[in-house]
Amino acid sequence: MTKPPLKAILVAASLLPNSVCSSELSGPWILSVENPEHLVVATLKVKFTDEQAQSCISGDWKVLEIVSSTTQDKNFFPISDPLSYQIENKQLTIGRNGVCDAYLWLQGPFGGSSVRGDYFSLGLGGGAPLGHFNLNQAR
Repeated sequence: MTKPPLKAILVAASLLPNSVCSSELSGPWILSVENPEHLVVATLKVKFTDEQAQSCISGDWKVLEIVSSTTQDKNFFPISDPLSYQIENKQLTIGRNGVCDAYLWLQGPFGGSSVRGDYFSLGLGGGAPLGHFNLNQAR
């Protein structure tokens, strides 16, 4: 059996825009969810897994494991609900996807050891901004 040349492997890998090395997501991350005034309401320590998540919406959703969490308002962000994530076109989306047509999403550009973005609801009636978030790789 012959091995494919390294150059062919690298070219093929570069054609996969949604691929993210698991090493980029390894270890714990700190997720801070903020209200519209940028005040932190919920803080979670999370780990990205390779386990497929159940979701009412299509996509390659994987389980986001919550290691620990604190919140000032249990109704602001669903820390007690299963969360999942996906990276598509270098956009990270974290969300509650198990409640059909009542999605709560965090979304921002993925790259490096931190992500900043928006928190919003999405459903049959449209979407609404709810706040912001910061995600940083724990040190």
